[in-house]
Amino acid sequence: MATNTYISKPPQWLALHFPHLALDQHRRGLDREHQDTPQAISDSLAGRHCIIDRNPAAEDAGIRIGMPVGAALSLLDSLQVKERDQRSEQVVLKRLAGWCYQYSSQVCIDRQRNSLLLEVGASERLFGRPETLAARVTTELGQLGYRAVTGIAPTPEAAHLSTPHALHIRSFADIRKSIGRLNIDSLNLKTAEIQALKKMGLRTVAEVLRLPRKALARRMGLTVSDYLDRLLGHRPDPCSTFRPPDSFSAGMDLPDTKHTQGLIFPLKRLVQELCGVLRAHDRGIQVLQVRLQLDEGTQSMRLTLQQATRSEEHLMMLLRERLERLQLPRPARHIRLQATRFLPCEVLQESLLKETVTNSTDMGSHVIERLRARLGKDSVKGIKGLEDHRPEYSWSLRELDEPATYTTQAGRPVWLLPRPQPCRIDNYRILTGPERIESGWWDGRDCRRDYFIVRDSKGSTLWAFHEYKPSPGWYLHGLFA
Repeated sequence: MATNTYISKPPQWLALHFPHLALDQHRRGLDREHQDTPQAISDSLAGRHCIIDRNPAAEDAGIRIGMPVGAALSLLDSLQVKERDQRSEQVVLKRLAGWCYQYSSQVCIDRQRNSLLLEVGASERLFGRPETLAARVTTELGQLGYRAVTGIAPTPEAAHLSTPHALHIRSFADIRKSIGRLNIDSLNLKTAEIQALKKMGLRTVAEVLRLPRKALARRMGLTVSDYLDRLLGHRPDPCSTFRPPDSFSAGMDLPDTKHTQGLIFPLKRLVQELCGVLRAHDRGIQVLQVRLQLDEGTQSMRLTLQQATRSEEHLMMLLRERLERLQLPRPARHIRLQATRFLPCEVLQESLLKETVTNSTDMGSHVIERLRARLGKDSVKGIKGLEDHRPEYSWSLRELDEPATYTTQAGRPVWLLPRPQPCRIDNYRILTGPERIESGWWDGRDCRRDYFIVRDSKGSTLWAFHEYKPSPGWYLHGLFA
C-alpha cells in the first residue's frame, strides 16, 4: 500500500550584520547637504584611542582604520570624531529587532556580532523567497539610515558566517560545501582555538570539518566539536527570541539645524521606523511626542490624533503642518520621537505589500487633525448644546473627544451671527412665524422676542426677530442658506 510521506523544509535563517552600526547611528540624521562631512568613530585599542570606522569623505582624506585619533586630527582638522558607545549600539539593535518583527515571529539578537537573526522560511508565503525578503529588508533598513549585509542558511551559525559573502545556503547538505571555502579565521571561536587549529596546518573551514569529531574533541575539548555540530545542523543551536516592547522611543543626532525644514528628513526616518514597529505589533498610535534638544534647553511638540493610525504619509503630513508653526529659538542638536501607547488599529489589506488604515480614511477626521496641527489644539473645538431657549446661550464649546450632547429643533438655523444685526423688515419677505421666546429673567439677561423665517431679494433664507426688550427693534440673527 502506497503511503504519502511529508518532507519538511529546512528552516531559513536570515542573518543581518551591521558592520557600520556605530557610524550609522550618528550619520542617519544627516541629509545630503551634510553627507560629505568627514566623520569617524574611535575606540580604545591596546590602550590607545584609534579610528575603528570612517565615512567615505574621511577615507578619501586619508583616514585609515587603526590610525590614532591624534594622527587623524592632525591630518584632517575638520574630522568629526565620535567615541564608540557600545551600550547605545545595543539599544539600537533592540529597536531594529522590533522593526524586523514585522517580517518574522522569530527574531534573535547577537550582541557580540552586532547582528540580528530572523527565521524567514515560515514567512515565504507572505513575503516571497528568502533572498527576495533579504533584499527588501536591506533596502528598507537603508532608508532608515542603517547599512546591513545578509546571509541565509538553515542554521543560525551558518547564516552568520554567510553574511560577509552574501551567501544563500538552501539545505543542510550545502553547508559543508559553501562554508568550507571560507578561511579558518571566519569561525566564531576563541583566538587561542583558532591559533591551535592553524598550528595543526589547517587553513580552511573544509579542512577543519574533515577532522574526526572524537579525535578533535580529545585534542581541543568539546567546545570546538560542539560548535561545528551546531554549524552543520547536527546539534540544535537555540536562540533567545526577542519580544519587542509596546512602546517606541528613538532619536538621532542632528547637524547645526536652525530651521524647522531641516527637521523633516530626520523625522521621516524616525516615522518610517515607528510605522514598521507598529506593523509588527498590528497596532496604531493616537499620541506622538517630538522632543528637540537645543543648544540650551529643550522644545517639545505633541501630536494628538482623532483615531489610531500607522500611516506614514498621514503622520508626516500632520508633522509638516506643525513644523510650519514651530519656531526654533536656538539650533537643534538632537531629535527624539516617542509613542508610549500602542492602540488597536483596523486595516484593510489591499495586497500583501500594501495596507490601508480604514479609520484613517475618514475625511472628517483628517480635516480635523490637519486643522489642529496647523492652528493648534486649542483653536479647533466642537459644539455642545445647553438647555436654554435663548439661541445665543443654547450652546458652548467642547473638546473634540467630549460627547456632543445637543438636540435639533425644527425651524432653527445652524449658523448664527456673532451678534444680532439691526435690519429693516421691509427688505424681507416673511415665510413663517412668529415664534415667541421670552426667558432669562433669573440671570439678568432676560429677553422677549418674536422670531420669523424670512427671505431676502437674492433668495437667501434668514432668521430674524422683533425684540420688545431690552432693545426694541428688528434684528437679523441667523442664516439657513
